[in-house]
Amino acid sequence: QGLDVRFTPKVGLVYGAGCILYLLSVAFHYVALAQDASREAEAHALKSSVLARDAELRALKAQVNPHFLFNSLNSISALTSIDPAKAREMCILLAEFLRMTLGLGEKSNILLAEEMALLDRFLAIEKVRFGARLKLEEDIQEESKPMLVLPLLLQPLVENAVIHGIANLPAGGSIRLVSHCHDGRLSIIVENTFDPEFRPARRDGLGLANVRRRLEGRYGEEATMQVSAEGDCFRVNLSLPAESGASQN
Repeated sequence: QGLDVRFTPKVGLVYGAGCILYLLSVAFHYVALAQDASREAEAHALKSSVLARDAELRALKAQVNPHFLFNSLNSISALTSIDPAKAREMCILLAEFLRMTLGLGEKSNILLAEEMALLDRFLAIEKVRFGARLKLEEDIQEESKPMLVLPLLLQPLVENAVIHGIANLPAGGSIRLVSHCHDGRLSIIVENTFDPEFRPARRDGLGLANVRRRLEGRYGEEATMQVSAEGDCFRVNLSLPAESGASQN
């Protein structure tokens, strides 16, 4: 009986400690399960978010060519009765431009040099329409040419400059393209002259909105787009991370 009296309290302590350890292990187990479920839910939400963003970027990219094609076909239609030879030349240039864009395929990025080549084709098409009224100035830093940009990122900006700038100036105007790299950033500027007193009957804003949303989808807060107008100069300034794609060539 002496032994029973001496060991009974210790048995109770051991039993109590065992119960506590068991409950703690059960609690930790459920916490671990909850954390796993939370991580799985977060991963699923992130995957869904990425897929949704990717789908949106694809949709925005798909908007560019049809919008440009619609405007180009309108121009060709107008030229057909005025100057059939120019209409034919414009058709050939448009076919070359579309052939180049088809080569982009599903690329998520291209070199700035490739984007500039696309712009040269686009402006060649517009040159047929505007002739000497359309002037182009370029200041493209060599170091910026191997940098990666979204395909057809600048074309809507230049198209916007033509439609809402040059087209409304009887004497014509100029488009200026500038790019340079500095401190790990790629800066691209598109400037054009415009008539500040001209008020278009309708502006859908597709070009600028498309570029802004594509930048946000690809770079988030790492990219900025500033739009300003001073006097007769309209300017769009893009700033994004300088990512070299020289190894892709």
